[in-house]
Amino acid sequence: MTACDWTLDTSCCPAWSSHDEAVQTAAAAWATGILDSLTGHQYSQCPVTVRPCGPKCAGFGGYMTFPVTRDGYNRGTDSPWMLPYIDGAGAWRNCSCSGSCTCRARCEVPLPGPVDEVTEVRVDGLVLDPAAYRVDSGYLLVRTDGECWPQCQDMGLPITAVGAFAVTYQRGLPLPPAGAIAAGELACEFAKACAGDASCALPQQLQSLSRQGINVQVMDPQAVLADGLTGLANVDLWIRSVNPTGKRQRSRVHSPDVPATRWVS
Repeated sequence: MTACDWTLDTSCCPAWSSHDEAVQTAAAAWATGILDSLTGHQYSQCPVTVRPCGPKCAGFGGYMTFPVTRDGYNRGTDSPWMLPYIDGAGAWRNCSCSGSCTCRARCEVPLPGPVDEVTEVRVDGLVLDPAAYRVDSGYLLVRTDGECWPQCQDMGLPITAVGAFAVTYQRGLPLPPAGAIAAGELACEFAKACAGDASCALPQQLQSLSRQGINVQVMDPQAVLADGLTGLANVDLWIRSVNPTGKRQRSRVHSPDVPATRWVS
């Protein structure tokens, strides 16, 4: 995962414009990369392309553990019977449903989320009109034009070929304004350090010095980073507010119920 679209708010750094463009670019990359890691890769990841796989080619052995119609994952059917599923108490149930009532969309496919923005959806090599789908719950791609997503595809085909199904989207949460300010402040200090500015506020090894008593106190900057912080009070305040437990990545749930998704690299 790589950070993308981290907007820098350098309004609190009057000296930012005085730095060379190369210094600004390096400082911005340094700051956003570190903050992306320290906040658990929650925000604005680079666009990814995935090729979802329906249950008919995912090898589920004919059943899934949550309510699903007999003819496959979230597809319409005239039959009221649904395959076995596990209820909230962990017990296996057989379920029937009269009529067409359901809490699920008629045709939807899960994407590794959160989904910030869908850039492109291709089916059989053709780009769909954005009006033909929507995103629900931050990860469900719902078809809204009366058609349904392919249940199976040939992974050996390119995404531009007939028989392929691919989704390109921006993964991660939108970066909040406070995150842009924190990134701007951290980038400002990196720029100062790069330019040799003595006013740089980044933590250094020398913490205190008593000249006549020859008392030198040294701090290890790595100890600050080991706590998931930067040593800058305002930046660390934001980090703690969005990642108080110091998670290294977003929380995820692995389930046999979710069809496999192939990433295009």
